[in-house]
Amino acid sequence: MKQILSKSIVLTGLMGSGKSAIGKVLSKMMGVPLSDTDKIIEKEVGKTIYEIFNDSGEKYFRQVEEEVVGRVLDKAAHIISTGGGSILSSKTRKAIKSKSFSIWVQCNVDIISKRIHDQEKRPLLKNKNILDTLVKKNRERVKFYRQADTYIVNENSNVEMTVEAIVEELLLKKVIHK
Repeated sequence: MKQILSKSIVLTGLMGSGKSAIGKVLSKMMGVPLSDTDKIIEKEVGKTIYEIFNDSGEKYFRQVEEEVVGRVLDKAAHIISTGGGSILSSKTRKAIKSKSFSIWVQCNVDIISKRIHDQEKRPLLKNKNILDTLVKKNRERVKFYRQADTYIVNENSNVEMTVEAIVEELLLKKVIHK
């Protein structure tokens, strides 16, 4: 299914909500490129997100993230999967609002906790109770996630079904045209 995007689609949401998985399927289904900002940051810095947090701290990571998100938003319309905390930057939020159509990928923190339980390389979960940390991060960020143009609930294991619902919404909102 080849569609023409009127603007880039930005996926936001808490870590483990499914942004990267949805981005991959959506990109393939629509025949447009995908920018996964976490992967771009890792490639450019030459370290994993976990190592960047460990070696340089969250403040440095957020500065790099802000620059990367701004740069990918300037590319031709495509799919962009952002890190869960990228929306903490007011500059990033403004750029997403003005240059893209944003989708908040919602997921219950209990489900996310089960999804990422064995992923030790999540820097914000290091040495912490995963569920408590997710609840806290969600509470801090929900006011920013709610600023998205729309949302999708991603709580089942069928990513294709979630992507089909996104495509229907994008057609309704005239963000994509068949």
